[in-house]
Amino acid sequence: MLYALVLLIADDGTSRLRPSRWAYPCAVLAVISFLINHGGGADTDEMLRLVASLAAVTIAALLLARNRRLREKVRASDLRYETIFNSLALAIWEHDFTQVMAELNALKASGVDDLEAHLRDNPGQVAHLCGLVRITHANDAAMRLLGRTGKAGFFEHLSDFLPEEDKSFVEGLLALGRRSPTFETECLVRGAQGELIPIFIAMRLPTDGNGYDRVCGSVLDLTERKRMEKNLEAARLERDEALHRAIIGGLSTSISHEVSQPLSSINAYLAAARRWLDRRPPDLAEARRVIAQAQHAGEDATQVIAQVHEVVERGRLERSLVPFAPLIRRAAEAIRTRHPTTSFDLTLGDGNEYILGEVQLLERLVSSLIGGGLNASHCPEEQRAIRIATSADGSYVRLNITCSAFTEPAVPWVSDRQPAHLSAGGLSLCRAIAQFHGGSIRVTRNGEGTGIDIELELPRACDEE
Repeated sequence: MLYALVLLIADDGTSRLRPSRWAYPCAVLAVISFLINHGGGADTDEMLRLVASLAAVTIAALLLARNRRLREKVRASDLRYETIFNSLALAIWEHDFTQVMAELNALKASGVDDLEAHLRDNPGQVAHLCGLVRITHANDAAMRLLGRTGKAGFFEHLSDFLPEEDKSFVEGLLALGRRSPTFETECLVRGAQGELIPIFIAMRLPTDGNGYDRVCGSVLDLTERKRMEKNLEAARLERDEALHRAIIGGLSTSISHEVSQPLSSINAYLAAARRWLDRRPPDLAEARRVIAQAQHAGEDATQVIAQVHEVVERGRLERSLVPFAPLIRRAAEAIRTRHPTTSFDLTLGDGNEYILGEVQLLERLVSSLIGGGLNASHCPEEQRAIRIATSADGSYVRLNITCSAFTEPAVPWVSDRQPAHLSAGGLSLCRAIAQFHGGSIRVTRNGEGTGIDIELELPRACDEE
């Protein structure tokens, strides 16, 4: 029976010999020993003991062979796991939160109900807990990420490479305290050379109270993505600056046109007022009316200069969500007060349409389009009519301006002629502003033959953006 012990001692897990190689000699030695001691005169009991001994050796050999096969399977499985673990492009390291959970449970037992407030008021304890987190394993991608050359030189504790000013560890502690099943966050870690590396880490946390000694974290290096975001932001700023300079250039070329229009009107109104005053007796009512119109024209010029100055002084454009219908209403009401005898028909949407853009430029755009439409009707002001309507679909919002006259205009329509406020620099400026916001402008002769139709189309933005 003692030969079974020989098999157990021989199979220590490191021998390359199969158990059968040991079992055969042991069985032969058991038979030889039996023959030496009993010869050919052994009785039945002694023969049964020999059979039992040989059976014990055989069973031990079979069990050891089975254990050997299981060890080989486990070794192959470990090798396959290690190969997969180290061949992943995704960095992974394993945490041991056992001591941290013991500390958190002790805090809870001591009466700490608001863990977040406690950790916020005790940064020293947070640093202590961070030092208790052990790093038990890491794959090759993790070592490359942090600039390590071997597992022996990898960080042993989380505090070795997590900066002290990091806030994500507190979020992780709160997730552990809540027994959350997962935890994800972006943070910075310190590499072997002291450089800060942006990462995204995701961990699956135990919820049954066990397994805190092997919590794996999957780590994604965000360095390239952050660099691309920075480059994209720089490109966006350069694009905005280029568009801004283009718009400023358009403004500079159109200022003379935008301002000369009301200045010409002022001169015409003042000449008319002088004629009314030269009459005998002077017609003071008509003189007051044209002087008021000259005053409105002067306000138009002042407004143009003020808006241009504001855009230039700000230095760069700032986009925001702008409600479309209120923007149109403000511009239309401002023009209506300066043209009280003109017929206005205003039909606006429900106010749920938004556009993403620069408020001052959009106000300048809408005011120029409405004002240009009014001046396209070559007839007295009291004979002009303007219809303003907004519409929208899932992608765009639209402003439709229809300008006409009650009677045939004194000046015939010329097909290639643009409205007064929309000719040359004025139209190019309006189109530049519309294109800056991703939109377009269409100006056509209306069916009545006494004015124009203007359509402004801009991309629609959601109010949740």
